[in-house]
Amino acid sequence: MLTGLHEELQWIQKVTGFSFERQVRQGTSYLLADVRRGERSVRIVTLRQLEKGLTTAAITATKALCIWKPNVVVMTGICAGVRGSVDLGDLVVATQCFEHSSGQLRDGNLVPLQNRVAIQPWLLDFLIALTDSPAMLQQIQDGYTPDLPAGFTTKIHYGSMACGPQVIKDQAYIDQLKSREHSLLGLDMESYGVALSASMCSTSSHTIVPLIVKGVCDFADTQKSDLWHDYCSYASASFVLAVLEQIFSRDHAYASLRGLSDDH
Repeated sequence: MLTGLHEELQWIQKVTGFSFERQVRQGTSYLLADVRRGERSVRIVTLRQLEKGLTTAAITATKALCIWKPNVVVMTGICAGVRGSVDLGDLVVATQCFEHSSGQLRDGNLVPLQNRVAIQPWLLDFLIALTDSPAMLQQIQDGYTPDLPAGFTTKIHYGSMACGPQVIKDQAYIDQLKSREHSLLGLDMESYGVALSASMCSTSSHTIVPLIVKGVCDFADTQKSDLWHDYCSYASASFVLAVLEQIFSRDHAYASLRGLSDDH
């Protein structure tokens, strides 16, 4: 599990309650927990980036993947949302991540390449099946003790996440991205780097599955604030924990997570 900010990492520790132990490998500090449910167990390695941006995310993730050789790499935390498609506090699961910041300059305008990495269909189907019922999301919301706005209801969306090195505060730019990517729901500075690392570190005998889950804390405009940071960090980590508990309780899902079966 990887986060872009220290506060997001702290929320993983608070939400899970796992007994993490700190280890240092090749100059990088990791938090390690062996989680058991009956006779079943998984090892979870957690860390954060030292700097913002997709380049640091890709390098940090690649180093961790080479050292620990996991089956799944997860990123939680905050993202900006596309106004009109999502609301503040909503969760976004990235069905695909793409980079919006590189491409071709033509007549003073950037035409992005939009290289992308997509979630595996079997994982997407599994997550949608879990969240068809509002019970999981209500449980996540109920577990947050600070007050939330009256009438707020946690919702989850599945769609594209745009990634780039800049902090975006420009509605016109968001509209431009949305015109090229109709399923666009969120923007961040790390997701594509993490997903690309999982893709490029995978081999014919070992697939590393990327899962990006983030909470919408603003709309990438001049009204950005930190009011939703805590809830979004909490809710994204809680969603992953809820999914993990479901995996523990299902034979086939647990076997897939542990890499004991090639048939997902």
